Amino acid sequence: MKRPLVALAALATFGALATPAHADTLSIPYRDLDLSTAEGQKALDRRIDVAVREFCALDQQRTGTRIASNASRRCYAETKRQATRHFAAIIDEQRVGG
Repeated sequence: MKRPLVALAALATFGALATPAHADTLSIPYRDLDLSTAEGQKALDRRIDVAVREFCALDQQRTGTRIASNASRRCYAETKRQATRHFAAIIDEQRVGG
């Protein structure tokens, strides 16, 4: 059974860790990628990185510093870990023809 899941729900704790400028959902489109190839997987990894950086406001400049806040870095690490795990399951599912 294919899962049409394109969004990851952010944990409620992320709201306390960082203040994303948008909703509590992270959307990463992947249907146009061939995840059975290394190129498709690399493209997905880039999309995950960009989306998570934006979601966690990692690149958002704050007055007086260019250094990301600890909360943004924690948000990035946890969200990236969850997204990578989520898509690893999708890639495995596609490999077995599910």
